[in-house]
Amino acid sequence: MSTGYWEDIEIGARRELGSFTFTEENIIAFARKYDPQPFHIDPAAAKQSLYGGLIASGWHTAAVWMKLVIAERDRNATWKSGSRAGVSPGFEEMKWLKPVRPGMTLFYSTEVVEKVALHSRPQLGLLLSRNEARDGEGTLMMQFIGKGFVERKPPGERT
Repeated sequence: MSTGYWEDIEIGARRELGSFTFTEENIIAFARKYDPQPFHIDPAAAKQSLYGGLIASGWHTAAVWMKLVIAERDRNATWKSGSRAGVSPGFEEMKWLKPVRPGMTLFYSTEVVEKVALHSRPQLGLLLSRNEARDGEGTLMMQFIGKGFVERKPPGERT
């Protein structure tokens, strides 16, 4: 059983995080608070836009990913073992590839793609993960590389 240290995490480790269905109501509610562009908040105006209808904010699709990551962490015993992970220095290559429309359900996943030992902070390692949201047909809708610091084993316990 993994203890949740950086050394215990394998490249290629993948987690299915869950799904979320975007509705007209939750698209508009999120956008009114955080991204009030007409094609996110006004169905009539959205019909006249480049998108031809209401679409979810890309930030909404990313916020759902964050919610599902935290829910997965809370369900997984190896992530509950203190503050070994969680702080992020940011994201790379954020891509919203296709519009997310009311009624669509997205399925989210994360996969470890790289591990970096930090010589300047030997008590921490860096994980890079590919994070995706796909529709029910498997079409990639959103993707980014996430970075996260993870506590390393004490020097005497490293192999």
